[in-house]
Amino acid sequence: MSYVVFLTVLLWLGQAEAGGLTTPFGINTTQVLPKGVRSLNVSGVNTTVDTWHNDVGLVTGVAEPFNQKLSYARLLQAESDNNLKLNVESQLRNKGVDLSSTAGEAFADVNTRVFATIAALAYGFTEKLTVAIAVPILYTNMQVGTGFVGSPELQQLVADFSKQSRKQTRLIQEKLSDVIATEIRGKGYKPMTNQEQTQVGDLRVVAKYLGYKNLYYSWGLINTFTFPTAQVRDIAKVIDPTPGDGQFDYGVASIVEVPLNSQWRVISDTGYTIQFADTRATRIPHSVNERLSRDVDPGASRDLGDLMYTSLAGLYSPMDYLSFGGSYTLAYKERDQWRGSLASADRYKVLGVETEQYMQALYLQAVASSVQAYRNKDFPVPMMATLGYGYILDGRNVRNDPVWSLNMMMFF
Repeated sequence: MSYVVFLTVLLWLGQAEAGGLTTPFGINTTQVLPKGVRSLNVSGVNTTVDTWHNDVGLVTGVAEPFNQKLSYARLLQAESDNNLKLNVESQLRNKGVDLSSTAGEAFADVNTRVFATIAALAYGFTEKLTVAIAVPILYTNMQVGTGFVGSPELQQLVADFSKQSRKQTRLIQEKLSDVIATEIRGKGYKPMTNQEQTQVGDLRVVAKYLGYKNLYYSWGLINTFTFPTAQVRDIAKVIDPTPGDGQFDYGVASIVEVPLNSQWRVISDTGYTIQFADTRATRIPHSVNERLSRDVDPGASRDLGDLMYTSLAGLYSPMDYLSFGGSYTLAYKERDQWRGSLASADRYKVLGVETEQYMQALYLQAVASSVQAYRNKDFPVPMMATLGYGYILDGRNVRNDPVWSLNMMMFF
């Protein structure tokens, strides 16, 4: 009886909604479990989320959109107290201040540590069909820092105001100390704070079918069904790392495996995932430059873009108990589409800005196996351990941080 690896799960790691491209942390093969054989698989995936390939491919911080120079007019726009806003605006005009000039710089820093534990149970129903159920448990630790540095001119103006009203000056200084937090609060969002949480991700059912196999090549088909069992993003939070997007997905992948000799194998893997349209409550941004909004559409039509990828991998097995592998992946995700009737179509289109994704990624792995030793009755348990490293080489609107993974699989 032969024992083989089987694991096909998807995991979202990021600071936005699920449903996007992620760094690979495994290599698919055409191998399936023999009939009646089961495997228990536990994987640990570790990464950080603090840098990003932006819409033009440059690597920036996740919080980069918050780091910007703000004009006096922009500061006044963030203020929700109309009386204070009108009073300050009047005094600024009386002093001859150009409201379009720079008042200072807002800054933010967001760092998220993510660790996922993925449990998968697989069973060989026939000699050609293996079915698995996988559930990820996602731990996130997000650290957030925001602030504002006023220009010398602004600091002098605040000092001048203090001569007229100390109470008003305290209000102004309090709000300017963190203008980002002030605007977030004014738009009805929850404060951006450090948060640590553990959540269960989307349930996935994977069916793997070995369609054909001979001495020269083998072909397999993988069908993945993703069920929306995970907690979804809270629209009252500006940033909310959650493991699910609340919708059903279906993915199909075709795998061709060619053994070059007893030690080398080459694998071609191509897949497509449909993200089915649904309705979802969301905030409707005003424009690309003003995405924070109080306006909520409780039933906006959402169609997250479909995903497609192709990869080429090589596996090298110099010994029965040790093997190495690597893959190159090219992937693309279509732009998200949103529609609704509570605002203009242009505002809904903003929700799809910077959601089209492109990715080139590298994955490397080392595998230790006791399967042959178990067959020789030299080891009591047939099992495999895989250490992997994945990294995005280039991309658009995808995160940049490397992913480490450790997988333990036991057969019984």
